[in-house]
Amino acid sequence: MPPGTIGFVDVPDAEAIVGHRVILSGWALDPVGVRAVEVRLDSHRFAARTGIARLDVARVKPGYPNGEHGGFEFVGDFSPYEAPPGVSRRKLVVVAIAEDGRETKLGERSLIEGPALRRWESVAPAAGSAFHLMPALSDACGDGAYGLEKRYVPYLSRTTRIGMRVPILYLRTTRGAREDFVFDPDFDLSIRQGTRALADDNLSGVLSVAVSKNLPLLLTLNGGIWADASGEAPEWDLNDWLEQDPANCQWNERDEVMPDDYLKHLPGSFDAPELARSLTFNVYAKRVRRYKKRNLQQVASHIAVFMREHPDLFVGVSVDPDSYLNPFFDEAQWYDYNPGCLRQFREWLSGTGPYAGVPEPDVPDLRAYRRGVALALEEVRQLAQRHFPTWGDVDPPRAFSRDPARPFWTDPWVREWELFRRHLVHLHYDELARWLVEAGISRDCIWSAQGFMAPTHDGMPFAVSLDSPVKDFDSGGMTIEGSKPSDGHLGALLYGAAASNEIATETGKPLFSIFAAIDPRFAVVELNTADLRHPEVLPTYVDGYRAFRDLWNAGARFVSPMAWNGSSGRYAGHPDYVARTAWRETPLEDAACDFLLARAGLPLESLLWTFGTPRHADDDGWKASSGGTSPGLGCLQLAADATGRIAIDSPPDLPARASSAETFVLGLDDASAAQELRILGRERTDAPWQVLAGARAGEMHETSAGIAARCSAAARERHIDQLRLELTAAPGQIVVLRHVAVLLALA
Repeated sequence: MPPGTIGFVDVPDAEAIVGHRVILSGWALDPVGVRAVEVRLDSHRFAARTGIARLDVARVKPGYPNGEHGGFEFVGDFSPYEAPPGVSRRKLVVVAIAEDGRETKLGERSLIEGPALRRWESVAPAAGSAFHLMPALSDACGDGAYGLEKRYVPYLSRTTRIGMRVPILYLRTTRGAREDFVFDPDFDLSIRQGTRALADDNLSGVLSVAVSKNLPLLLTLNGGIWADASGEAPEWDLNDWLEQDPANCQWNERDEVMPDDYLKHLPGSFDAPELARSLTFNVYAKRVRRYKKRNLQQVASHIAVFMREHPDLFVGVSVDPDSYLNPFFDEAQWYDYNPGCLRQFREWLSGTGPYAGVPEPDVPDLRAYRRGVALALEEVRQLAQRHFPTWGDVDPPRAFSRDPARPFWTDPWVREWELFRRHLVHLHYDELARWLVEAGISRDCIWSAQGFMAPTHDGMPFAVSLDSPVKDFDSGGMTIEGSKPSDGHLGALLYGAAASNEIATETGKPLFSIFAAIDPRFAVVELNTADLRHPEVLPTYVDGYRAFRDLWNAGARFVSPMAWNGSSGRYAGHPDYVARTAWRETPLEDAACDFLLARAGLPLESLLWTFGTPRHADDDGWKASSGGTSPGLGCLQLAADATGRIAIDSPPDLPARASSAETFVLGLDDASAAQELRILGRERTDAPWQVLAGARAGEMHETSAGIAARCSAAARERHIDQLRLELTAAPGQIVVLRHVAVLLALA
């Protein structure tokens, strides 16, 4: 019998209750007995009925006092206990009190004010896209998705949906070497490699679960470096089988291919990941490309049928997470010096072979990727400061100096090699997406899956463009631009400060603004605000709030938190707690619930600033240019100056879609406090402000969401980089602003 109180809240199985009628039930046991169970709301305490028979609990938890009657139930009406102004979600906390007075929290549920789910009905257009929150999970074919279809039901609307993301290992779940590694949608999940299952899910099972649970689905089609990282299985796994031949692998600068477990000390979603061997991306690795294309198209053909039969359940696919020229050696080794890669490098420099439109059989035509100006051999010699007798002798740099007199990132020959490595990664994502389209997957349902973690401490920001300057670290060929496939969309993996949009960037603009500029339909295919490099530091509610706020305003189509069946937040601080895979009962999930509630019924194309939440004060980047501002809990308090004027400016770098603004909505606690309002916009920070919308007292259109002001016809389709909100009130008056929304004119 474990020490202390144990118990669980069984009903409701959803995270929240809408309205004031509350029914809760569960069980609680303690070695000294349970005196009472209470339900607490704000400062109020309510007694639950205890002593309810729970023979099911007693059977699996024997030996507790009165264990057969360890159940509790609470039925109540909280109508008399009104929520404070601006509060739409409160916490119901269920607490067990032992006979000796010890208190133990059994669980929490949210109490949602019904009008919050209808806030945008009067102003939001009927059309518009839905945002998907899609926790990552494994063992969907077993019980890995347990409860996901129920937990967030109170937050669902026509514009906020919940789904799941599940990996499919298209090179591992095969029919094995005897059948030439053909992809098997019904792969036998009982097959093991030592103590581990070879795979947690098969495609047929995942598709079936999506239908039976009515859960929208994002599939991570993983044939990249993480696909075989859990251990070797060459009799089943094409990755492992192909990697047995060094010709198929990435080579280091010493022309070596390391054992796959050489980096087993690195962290991953499982112990001892095998990350040292990776398949080469060069176009002359014909066996690699043939098998990869075949298996990817085999899995895609099954998915295409599901896409046509269940369009409401199919969100899309992401492909090959972390496609790099292996950077996991942290500059102890550099990649890729595979002989085929060196041949392709020479042809890229000289504009010959496939770059001239004359590829050999089974090699793609790469004319679309040729460099702007082909180099002559003498130009290459000058760049490299080496005498290459022939083109066949041209060799990329193999030493990377950090001598301050000539560090490698200033070396013009290193730059050529780095630009080529970026091209390889870009070409790889392009080909993966093209193969999926050929197999019947819509371009708008395909995302890459590239990691964008900030460099360590004082490192340069990572590259935005394919031709960005060389960085002072091994980039692995990664760029933001090169991570967007031509036949698909940019998919980002974000952890730590990158997930909260708080890292330095090459252009100085926010990371998510850069994503949106490169691809307005970008998405986040994996996210946790925990820092992979500092797992001991637990992420906060503020980290989560800012991540979701900025991703929505940048236009992210969906976000996949890591991970539904990872660590529970209730065990934070325990030795076996893993913050990077923790989602349920964490501050990140709590922030997501407030995020979903604030946007229920609001189209994905809109912009919204809520100035924090009732548990967090934030100015959301809005600054006063006249009067004063003070962030409160879920509001911005505006102070009129001596002339009665208030003016606040939004953050700059608004996404391009802001130019389609049709309606502005201001959530004021007291609309009568505003004698006049104007919304202005400007095209850039040094441009003049232009009036977009306005109204005087008596003319303002009040709605359930706040004052709505329509953009003037003359101002529409004008580029808007930044907004200004101007209010006229009594001198010195305090005006409470709960939110600012921008609704777009939708086609």
